[in-house]
Amino acid sequence: MNWFTPKCPIELEDKLWVEEAFQWLIDELGPEVLADSEVILPIEEYFPDPYSGTRADIRKMVDRVCVYMDVDPGLVEVKFFENDDLARVHPFAAPESTGSHALGVYHKENGKYHISLDIAQSADPQILVATIAHELGHVILLGEERLDPEYPDHEPMTDLLTVFYGLGVFTANSVFSFEQWTNTFAQGWQMNRRGYLTEELLGYSLALFAYLRNEKKPEWNKHLSTNVRSYFKASLKFLEKTGDINVTLDGPGEPPDPPSSI
Repeated sequence: MNWFTPKCPIELEDKLWVEEAFQWLIDELGPEVLADSEVILPIEEYFPDPYSGTRADIRKMVDRVCVYMDVDPGLVEVKFFENDDLARVHPFAAPESTGSHALGVYHKENGKYHISLDIAQSADPQILVATIAHELGHVILLGEERLDPEYPDHEPMTDLLTVFYGLGVFTANSVFSFEQWTNTFAQGWQMNRRGYLTEELLGYSLALFAYLRNEKKPEWNKHLSTNVRSYFKASLKFLEKTGDINVTLDGPGEPPDPPSSI
């Protein structure tokens, strides 16, 4: 009788992609990175510097995220640009994939890693940290020549890397936002969708992260947005009850082909 067996909250194709991608990250970066990465949270303990959104403040934030992701801050050059049309921007995407400016752009030049950040996002530090973590993910995967630049799924893999390094709370909480606005003449609302992985996929990815680290009831899940926390709890319950997982902590692997839903 399996009436009460938990069901995986994501589609099988997505489940297999997340697990194969996680396996590749373990093989490439080492299981010790997964085991030792501290979960970084949107609290003062991890970002104690005064923050008012200035470029100097953002540079300090970049340096802190560099340390959390084992990137040498001295090799990272930070530039800024402005993009006023935030409602239609896909924050972590390359410009050619959106038809408009990105909130973060990465390239390597003369031995330095250059990340450019849209100064407009400085009003939301959590989205800013997610963008910084994603761009530093490009440093780790592309800049350090771990992943072929032609690999078709490098953007979702980069989002997943932020989970692997303990920055997944920021990535997950930045996927979706609902904003209300009011001015002299009218009021309204808008929804923004960001990143390359859905809330469901990030919930499962975070659950996989916790499961592989033997975290039964991690305190950090209370910092997740309501939707992501729901997917996280359902996913962790599924993994703990079924053990249905295709990840080991050793053995070489290849980056997986992307599922059709990504």
